[in-house]
Amino acid sequence: MEYRVIGQSVPKKEAGEKVTGRMQYSGDLIFPDLLIGKILHSPVPHARILNIDTSRASALPGVKAVITHKDTPHILTGRSVKDRPVLAWDRVHFIGDQVAAVAAVDEETAIEALDLIKVEYEELPSVFSPKEAIEIGAPIVHPDLASYKSDAVLKPQGNILEQGKLVRGDVKQAWDKCYLIYEDDYSTPVVYQGFTQPHETTAVVDTLGRITVWASNKAPFILRQMIAQALDLPIARIHIASVAVGGDFGGKGTAQTEPICVLLALKSHRPVRLTLNREEELTATFLKEATTTHIKLGVSREGMLLVVQGHITYDTGAYCDLTGGMGRSCNDLHGPYRIPNVDLTANRVYTNNSPRGHMRAPPTPQPVFAMESHLDMVASKLGIDPVEFRLKNAVEEGDILPTGQKIMNPGIKETLRRTREYLRQEKGESRPNVGWGMASFQYHGMAIDPSGIIRDRKMTQSSAWVKFNEDGSVVLVSGVTEQGCGPLTIFSQMVAEVLGISYDDVSVVAMDTDATPFEYGTGASQTTSRVGFSVKMAAEDARNQLIEATAEKLGVEPASLVARGGRVYVQGDPKKGLSIAEAAAAATAQQGTPILATGAKLRKSKLMGASKEEWLDAPQHGTHAVQVEVDPDTGQVRLLKYFACHDVGFALNPQTVEGQIEGGVGFGVGYALSEAVLSRNGKTLNPNLTDYRIPTSLDMVDIKSELVEIPSISGPFGIKGLGEATNVPAAPAIANAIYNAVGVRVTNLPITAEKIYLALKARSGK
Repeated sequence: MEYRVIGQSVPKKEAGEKVTGRMQYSGDLIFPDLLIGKILHSPVPHARILNIDTSRASALPGVKAVITHKDTPHILTGRSVKDRPVLAWDRVHFIGDQVAAVAAVDEETAIEALDLIKVEYEELPSVFSPKEAIEIGAPIVHPDLASYKSDAVLKPQGNILEQGKLVRGDVKQAWDKCYLIYEDDYSTPVVYQGFTQPHETTAVVDTLGRITVWASNKAPFILRQMIAQALDLPIARIHIASVAVGGDFGGKGTAQTEPICVLLALKSHRPVRLTLNREEELTATFLKEATTTHIKLGVSREGMLLVVQGHITYDTGAYCDLTGGMGRSCNDLHGPYRIPNVDLTANRVYTNNSPRGHMRAPPTPQPVFAMESHLDMVASKLGIDPVEFRLKNAVEEGDILPTGQKIMNPGIKETLRRTREYLRQEKGESRPNVGWGMASFQYHGMAIDPSGIIRDRKMTQSSAWVKFNEDGSVVLVSGVTEQGCGPLTIFSQMVAEVLGISYDDVSVVAMDTDATPFEYGTGASQTTSRVGFSVKMAAEDARNQLIEATAEKLGVEPASLVARGGRVYVQGDPKKGLSIAEAAAAATAQQGTPILATGAKLRKSKLMGASKEEWLDAPQHGTHAVQVEVDPDTGQVRLLKYFACHDVGFALNPQTVEGQIEGGVGFGVGYALSEAVLSRNGKTLNPNLTDYRIPTSLDMVDIKSELVEIPSISGPFGIKGLGEATNVPAAPAIANAIYNAVGVRVTNLPITAEKIYLALKARSGK
């Protein structure tokens, strides 16, 4: 089908505001009598709080509010698991736990006040590794865990918060049929999201006691709900106002410091701004989980996967902000492959380390690193090309996954074929210490029934409105947040396409809990499909209303009219019709009000159908290939070439799609080669961006991206998700390339020069 607006690389709606510096972030807000908030963090990993003395801090000139747990309702909060207080009650669970907070006239006074707060602790036994945490007699991080509320069914045991299991076939008998059996262990570190703007909140309480919050947060409605729940306030008292978000990558979808800022504003009766510094970000916020994985894989002589057995354990730290995922982690260990016999388990375990939460594609990069590294070793031992090995075993249309779902519209084989063609063109002659590696993945997908009805509940947690102005221009109203990935641009393109108007004639009102409809939040690589579904339905509703009003004006049947090229006209006779502006004015006159469409009936007709059979439509598939050069004398790795092929269903804005891929690769390069939050006995050792090494432009390589477009049934215009998964295969592809270059396998991320050097030295026996 030929489109006019979608499928085009139009400029981002917010681009001008950003490049000119006019975009407003929470730190740009100016209020008279603004106070600065600061948080007192625990210096010990696990202890009872015996006493908190705030008298000296409260008496310090310039201090306007000091709060402790006594100022909070004793309610546990959390994105999914309600496992944390706003401020620690009777005990702290990690170094960095929030104990008290102050608001003062300036930052220096606030910091001085923190030093004056005296806390008496009785230290308790701590546990810092999941392996120790699940042993009999281990210190229990959360003694009352069984009573915690959760949005997911978790069935916790001891320090084990959540378990997942994936079983199919007869694993015991399958081993006897294998030509080759290979097993190994893998590990991944704690990683920081690395957004430019730290967590920052400004809170103001008006004379009626209503609270307005401006926060660097991508999920305003979730944030409002969590603040209300944590502080035992009615939602009606809380307004989350629109402000730009300076980066996210998963780390800004929950309430962290926002309830504290609100409490300080309530107690001081003054506006308060609370901004975390980078040390606090790296020690006291929700980072990516570290993992340990064991995989045992069996194959036939011909290279067919016969059996996989393994387990992965996630260190979730003292608090868990993730929304389930151990079942999906087992699926990620399985990957986009046909394996008839499967026995995979996943555990999420509490420790007294800093807390863990969402980070780009949770919890997928960890198991994919393990499985794709493992597959490469098996292919090497069989003497089979790694691309051909995966092609032999990749899922196809109609295959039944271990979850029982039938897969639809998979793009994995096409991304592998495109990668094979790229490698044939680029490989050339082999060179010493230069190697190629590749890796593939499967991420998410949409549950549908055989009739195409969408059964994913998150699709019901989004809505949008489309309103016609009298001059034919349109306002799109959505609760979605613009955090850098360009959703407002893409949704404007959708609206313009459906209504037959110019992209420039669409304006957007977004992210304001008082002014926009409910939205689950930007994330999960489903924003374009989930919110876009609602946007498309609302636009179609608006178009239908416009056509009906025009049909009445012209005295024709609505079915004879089309909206295209800025006009509503009789199909086949463009002169017989009205301009969009004339049609909108006519509709306003007829109804006495402008057209305001929600698409609610259209959405309802396509959501949550009941069915005994469930299909998985539009899983995200991709394959990356990378060429590296390794210095055998130092272990230093240099990226030479990078190819990223993704099945996107349909590229609504190709430039944005390519930008997402390039950004994701950069993310994956850091995960592969340099990034890790280091700690000892719960204390972070590198809490700054000097010692925590995020890749710079000098570490990157030109990236060739290639798009596969196998349309989905469930996504608007056939789109599939993309944003998060673009980082998933980078680390195993780089690990595989290093092995191909110098013959050493590093199984624990990041793959630093030191690890490669020591592995080379060990192999040579020197």
